[in-house]
Amino acid sequence: MFKNILVPIHLEYTKNHKKLFKGAFEVLDDDGKITLLYVNQNRSHGSVYPILDDNTQTNYDHVALDKLKEIIKEHSLPLDKITLMVKDGSAHQEILETGKKINADAIVMMATKPGLHSYFISSTAERVIRHAGCSVFVIRLTDY
Repeated sequence: MFKNILVPIHLEYTKNHKKLFKGAFEVLDDDGKITLLYVNQNRSHGSVYPILDDNTQTNYDHVALDKLKEIIKEHSLPLDKITLMVKDGSAHQEILETGKKINADAIVMMATKPGLHSYFISSTAERVIRHAGCSVFVIRLTDY
């Protein structure tokens, strides 16, 4: 069992959140904590970066944080066990950096089924698994 779990979450795959949280809480110690992380990848894509000013980016991050709060309420997650974070950048890099920064002893994340594209470009989950300094649990998406 783990005391400090990082749970990266995709805001749009709402049908899979219940499954993700179930997996995270199954491996969480009674006195453990979960950091729920959303990574805004807008600025990591070169074509979008020039049209995003700092105010728009800040507003987008606040909207994401509000959405995380709604998700916590919707799933009745215990507030005393959850910390919320919104980061900007490349998903796998931010997940790995945040995991190190918070000293996570596990990462529980969603992943799509591998397809032809993942033979040429690694998925976020594959990159995190390869480079994480802690255990990584992958919960398969059921609807994407």
